[in-house]
Amino acid sequence: MSKKIRYFWENYNNFSKSDRNAILILGVLILLSVIANIIVNNIQPKSKFNTAEYERLLRNLNLQNNNSGSGSKTLFVFDPNTIIPEMLDSLDLPENIKRNILNYRKAGGRFNNPSQLRKIYGINDSIFAAIEEYVVISEKLDSVDSNQIVKPKSINGVFDPNIADFNQLIDFGFNSFQANNLINFRSKAGVFRSKNDLLKIYGIDSVFFKSIENYIQIEVLDELKPINVNSVLVHVELNSADSTKLVQLTGIGSVFANRILKYRDLLGGFYSTSQLLEVYNFPVETFQKIEKNISADTITIKKIRLNFAEYPELIRHPYFNKKQVEAIIKFRNKNGSFQNINQLNSNGLIDSETFLKLRPYLTCR
Repeated sequence: MSKKIRYFWENYNNFSKSDRNAILILGVLILLSVIANIIVNNIQPKSKFNTAEYERLLRNLNLQNNNSGSGSKTLFVFDPNTIIPEMLDSLDLPENIKRNILNYRKAGGRFNNPSQLRKIYGINDSIFAAIEEYVVISEKLDSVDSNQIVKPKSINGVFDPNIADFNQLIDFGFNSFQANNLINFRSKAGVFRSKNDLLKIYGIDSVFFKSIENYIQIEVLDELKPINVNSVLVHVELNSADSTKLVQLTGIGSVFANRILKYRDLLGGFYSTSQLLEVYNFPVETFQKIEKNISADTITIKKIRLNFAEYPELIRHPYFNKKQVEAIIKFRNKNGSFQNINQLNSNGLIDSETFLKLRPYLTCR
């Protein structure tokens, strides 16, 4: 051993003084880097973030995965006021109940205690008994008793549900969920003929209805007003008339005028006056009274180019259905362009009745 040391020392002394100093410095640096690496690997840095909530969610997720086996759903502890949709989807409950819980929360509903879950549509005694022990309400609500009637925000004046806008509905105590549902109902040609019709709206229950009943005032709809048999009849061309022209016809009010214009836009124009009877709730009696005073100019009809129209344009037309549109596109992709519109009927893509109704709106150009 001493010979090896002597041999090393002799070789070391063969280096110049500057080389020996460089070797010593290099050795010290290597030693310091090894020590620093050991220290860094054994120091646990302190995070500036609070990971407690993340760890809690991770534990719940791991528990859920462990209990779920091969992907089956299970029951686990949850707060119906705060559970996120992704975790709710993994809960072993019928899909309609999960959807109703989320809709109830969107409408502003909250749960004060587990037993209030019973008011969710679809939860019967057996389902509630199975989930009761898993329901935990993390915080109590400071709001008033849920059975107490909510007073409207504004008690000045009245509102007509057929014409009230979003902000006016909010002023009378509607929440955004109820107001949007009411407006969506109107956009689909829905009409309120009596106060009780508001109970059709999803999210409006009898308790809330009682709180706003005295503030509802429904104007008599134009189409329900008595017809003045002495009124002067005018002639109206349906494809060029605007609402001011349409309301001059006997029995046509602003509501029906707007419906006629919307339906005309969907069709691309009327080719027959009898198509007015396809307008939502259009009375046969009214059509009979105005039949001699209306006409349809077919030159202005907007035609669909059968060889170029894509799915959205075809399905938008009231006379097409999904199955027919898919069949047309599939046939066109396989066989190329249509040579004439009669191929729709001859190849069984649409039935004869539908073909006769659609023929004025189609072209192969």
